[in-house]
Amino acid sequence: MPSNNVFSANSLRFISIIIFTGLIVFSLFVFFNVFTNNFLSNVGISVLLVGVFLLLTLIIYRTINIDETLNRSIFFLLSLIPFFTLIAHLLSHYNPVFLYMMPLGIIIIVIKYFFNESLSFGIYFSTISSIFLSLNPSIQWMFLQIFTGLLILFLPFDSKKPSRIIVSTIVVCITSILISVSLKLSYPILQSSFEELILFLFIQSLFLLLAYLIIPFLEKIFSFTSAFSLNELGNLDNFLLKELALKAPGTYQHSIQVSYLAEAAAQKIHVNSLLCRVGGLYHDIGKIVNPDYFNENIQSLNPFENQSFHRSAAMIIKHVRDGIDLGKKYRLPEIVIDFIRTHHGTTKVEYFYRKFKATDNCYDVNEADFTYPGPKPSTREQSIVMLADTVEAACRSLKNPTEGDLFDLIDRLIERKIEMGQFDESHLSGKELDLCKEVFKDYIKTFYHQRISYPEPVNSGQEFL
Repeated sequence: MPSNNVFSANSLRFISIIIFTGLIVFSLFVFFNVFTNNFLSNVGISVLLVGVFLLLTLIIYRTINIDETLNRSIFFLLSLIPFFTLIAHLLSHYNPVFLYMMPLGIIIIVIKYFFNESLSFGIYFSTISSIFLSLNPSIQWMFLQIFTGLLILFLPFDSKKPSRIIVSTIVVCITSILISVSLKLSYPILQSSFEELILFLFIQSLFLLLAYLIIPFLEKIFSFTSAFSLNELGNLDNFLLKELALKAPGTYQHSIQVSYLAEAAAQKIHVNSLLCRVGGLYHDIGKIVNPDYFNENIQSLNPFENQSFHRSAAMIIKHVRDGIDLGKKYRLPEIVIDFIRTHHGTTKVEYFYRKFKATDNCYDVNEADFTYPGPKPSTREQSIVMLADTVEAACRSLKNPTEGDLFDLIDRLIERKIEMGQFDESHLSGKELDLCKEVFKDYIKTFYHQRISYPEPVNSGQEFL
């Protein structure tokens, strides 16, 4: 079964980065003289700070694939905590009421835009906790930040419609003012006037709109890919997908089915289903270059008739490199190109490999000549697309199958991938594989249709095992 070792190298590096960030925040506390001569007070602050970072570790670990986090996101996400803590100290040095002007909600808007709600509020809560523990502004300030943070979390700040964003900003502004005025009437939270407090909260709400100036730069600098960008790529009117439909119609239909399969499986195991759908659509984009070499597009002539088995395998394997080149040419996000790289992992072109082994020259076989260069999938999303690709293609190769034939083939396909170690780097657990298997069986049973066979018919699905 796939490895589920919690203390893998990636996990240990992830934990090390969390600890490093915690030490930076702790250093800020020391620098700004947060700790006093009161031993118990210092212990209390330290325990609370450790608790905040333990909670954050759990949230990140459960909401983002660790490999993706380490590669693209972790430094940006964690740097927000010491950054805003430092800004809060600088503002508070001039006037404590300036804390009410800090647009901390930007954290939620930006992270929600690129990742998810749980992670956005986790980073936000860790940031306001760090500020509260180091500056101790007031319980009322903390209450206001939590309340407005939750409001921002559930308002449509991630909408494409400017009108909805503006309305959301107005709602946050009015709500913040009402809560602050109510707290000021109930508790002596600030020495400032009502007018000053209302002005600062109004400025804070306006500053939330800065998030939409920051987001494009973050997409470029950190190679983040937002849900909006993925939705645009998933539009079948996209130029590359139109080219695929025109030049390789069989591959286009296959890719659509793979995208549906992958999306359904991702929803079942609660990973990024939109990313899986887009990855499924683009995984075979390299077949645009030589569409006639792939059986789903072959109409009559056999393009491999006068080719050696080695040459034939090389032509098939080449579609991965061609796909990567096309992806870079048309500026697909790196996270999508990764699906092109990994959808075959380090498997073999079994059809031509077995044909060559059946010849008298089998003692000269070099397995590398028939093996995809990899790498293996490094995320659960990539593993799901690999499985969906294999299952969809193999099931179409069967001739007049029964339901039992389809289900048996799916079981064997997945077991074969496990035996080959294709999921060793992706953290896809045995339980998740079983859930994916259920989805594939239900979907294939409903949507199965005949696949054009190779010029020399192979109708048992063995070339995929």
